Amino acid sequence: MQDVYRELIDALSETPQQLVALAPEAEGAPRSNEHWGLAEIVAHLVDVERLYRGRIQEILAREGAYLRRFDPDRAAREHDYASKDLHAVLDEFAHERGETLSLLMNLALKDWERTGIHDEWGEVSVEDLVERLVDHDAAHLRQARGES
Repeated sequence: MQDVYRELIDALSETPQQLVALAPEAEGAPRSNEHWGLAEIVAHLVDVERLYRGRIQEILAREGAYLRRFDPDRAAREHDYASKDLHAVLDEFAHERGETLSLLMNLALKDWERTGIHDEWGEVSVEDLVERLVDHDAAHLRQARGES
């Protein structure tokens, strides 16, 4: 089981560099009113990173913690993703991801199995949340590459 956790951590650790590699091409691209550009995608990833790390911390603090759903459209409006500077949000994401990786690398094996109750998904473990975060990264990397 420890190998699975290491693979999840490794996958998460790669995302910041993958996003930075997309920056040169994204800098010259016109912004669209219909689709998020790289800056908006990364701003969203910053919010999601904080959210998921907070969820993990809640579960670690209180088994069975209640986890609320996230409204990405509301977050985009409230945090004005469209006005974000690409390099600033890339730096912010790298910092936030580093905080998450630090948390995950210091978990005891039993902590990965701890659970909370999400208002849409039901019971989720720390491992489930990390798997969702990896999948979320992959989906937005495809979006940033224009593959979605």
